Formats: sequence, structure tokens, C-alpha cells
Amino acid sequence: MQNREGKTFIEYNCKNGVYSMDGTVVKPLGYLSAITLEKNINTSEKYGDGEVILTLINDKGATGSLELTARDEDFEKDLGFSMDIAQGLADVQIIENKTISVGFECYITDDSGVTKTKKIWLLGVNVSPASESLSQNTDGTNESSASYSMTIKGVYLKTADGQAEYIDSNGNTRKVFKVRSLPNETGYSTFLDSVPSPSMKASV
Repeated sequence: MQNREGKTFIEYNCKNGVYSMDGTVVKPLGYLSAITLEKNINTSEKYGDGEVILTLINDKGATGSLELTARDEDFEKDLGFSMDIAQGLADVQIIENKTISVGFECYITDDSGVTKTKKIWLLGVNVSPASESLSQNTDGTNESSASYSMTIKGVYLKTADGQAEYIDSNGNTRKVFKVRSLPNETGYSTFLDSVPSPSMKASV
């Protein structure tokens, strides 16, 4: 049997959501209940002599949802979904699709039972307004939740000095969609205090 020591066995309990409009100022989200992510990849198979010769890949990032226990008014005002008017808070026509970053924490546990908190940023995120469904109390309270659809477009990876976009040996740029940090890694304690600008490791 292969040794899997240190491998993550289970990942669960997302919490402590945050967001940033400008990459510098980080604000708390309402109470986080779930985050779902699904890679958005298209493939195209190219045939020659009756067989697949090449598979082309178009990686457009990910789609998903941000689930809160209730709509976050500050979050929605920052995104331009709502605004304060003379009569109260109004849902308004959206005229700009703002790109933000979304951060959160979750637990990971390895097969030894050790649990750690992983911190995560989603980069280049567009958010759609939450759907809403309210119903009366019956046998239970029938509480609603807020589900915001997300598209994660990512940001371009920078060179080690952060001054230019990284280009690999084949002339390709690369996008970064998600960055995570663990307790034993540099910068972990302040990882969610500001949005990381992904860059290559410096050559030794």
C-alpha cells in the first residue's frame, strides 16, 4: 500500500468569508454557509488517420456559487446591486459587472486526524445578484438563504519581481484562479488581510 502520510483526507466547514473590491481593502462577508466551484474547461479533439491525434484545451477558469445565510447589504451596495435612496434600501439596475476577489477559510484533516485551517483567495471574480425565495412558517421556520452565482476569471501570473506578466519557455502566459495558504507556509497569518498578487518563485 502506498504511503499517504500528510495527504488531505477530508475538507469541510467553510467559514469567515471576506471580499475585496480593489485588492487592498478587505471587508467581511455575511455568514458563509457554502461555496461551490466547477472548472470551466472546453476540450476539442482533433482527428487524423481515423484516431485522436491532439486534444486542445480552453481553460476559462471556474463557475460556482457563494452561499450566505442571508443577503449581505454592504456587499450588494459595493457591487452596485443596491443603493440607499430616500425611501430606504433599493435593488437597482446593474450597469457595471465589477471584478472582485473572494476569500474564505476551511478545515482540512489528514489521515492521522490532524485538522488545520486552510485560507483561500478566489481571484478575478464576477458575482451575480442573489436569487430570493421567502415562504411562511409551517412546521419549521423555512428560512431562506442567499446564493450568488460566481464566475472566476483569474488574474495573470507575474514574474518573481512582480513587474511583468510571467511568460513560460513556450511564450505562454498563465492565469491564476485560486491561491491557498497553510499554517506552515510563509505569510499564512496575514494571508486574508490583503489579496495576493500571484508571482513566480525567485530562482535560487
